[in-house]
Amino acid sequence: MNPTNSTFLLTFAFIAFGYALKKGGLITEQDGKTLSKFMMQTSFPALVLLLFMQVHFEPHLFTRTGLAIGFGSTMLTIAWFAFKTYPNALRGILTMGAGGLNTVMFGFPIVEGIWGRDALTYAVLFDLGNTIVVFALVYPIGSYFALSGQTHAMTVLKKVIQLRPLQAMLIGLIINALSIPIPKICIDFLDVLGKANKPVVLILMGIYLNFIFEKQQLKAVSKVLMIRYAAGLTLAFLLYHFMLPSVERSVLIVCVLLPVGLTIMPFSDEFQYDSRIAGLLVNASMIISFLVTWALVLGLKL
Repeated sequence: MNPTNSTFLLTFAFIAFGYALKKGGLITEQDGKTLSKFMMQTSFPALVLLLFMQVHFEPHLFTRTGLAIGFGSTMLTIAWFAFKTYPNALRGILTMGAGGLNTVMFGFPIVEGIWGRDALTYAVLFDLGNTIVVFALVYPIGSYFALSGQTHAMTVLKKVIQLRPLQAMLIGLIINALSIPIPKICIDFLDVLGKANKPVVLILMGIYLNFIFEKQQLKAVSKVLMIRYAAGLTLAFLLYHFMLPSVERSVLIVCVLLPVGLTIMPFSDEFQYDSRIAGLLVNASMIISFLVTWALVLGLKL
């Protein structure tokens, strides 16, 4: 079977399995929230730490990090003004939904499955910028509106610093930059724990998958999706026409069309936003990204 089709079908199978577990009554969305919290504290930080420890950074490739920061910042800026008339609670969740991409959980399995593990270097550098957007912009924006639009910089900063994935990223970068030797047993432990992240997160996506939408919610979410995919397709068009054909170009095109980051789920729970809207953002964007990415990879022969 074509590696591209195999990768997408395997991804779909795990998501469908999670959805079947929920529909069969074997697991609930509340269980999913517990699993999400566990993942954010264990397998996700382990994967982030391992990737940033081992990836080979080349100075010129950090422009990809800047690309991700600029892309995410642009979408957040558009959303900030597009939803300015909305109540703070709704404005907070919708603006958060405009920034941040599901790079590690959704993008990495696709990139590795199609182009191999070496291609993850480009995705990791892109995700470095995406991580900065998520924890330095998306999270503080959500906190800002949760606090009724009041500025509590130190409160927000303390929360950001305490986030395990961000701590893992920083530790990984320091170890990498200083070439600090790490015992093999530690590497193996992180590797096993990190590998658990891929099936768990895809199953978790299936658990959160819901096809019952309220009209008002769908209308609000559709505006976020329009911002994300208009910006994503525009940037993908520019990358396709102005970058030389390469694995790097293909990876970046996939990255700018990824769905809403799953971190919006635990963030919305923490800020006591409507988790149904967060779930709808994740579900709808996941379906759209899945189909659009599959079509582009095959259609453009990426």
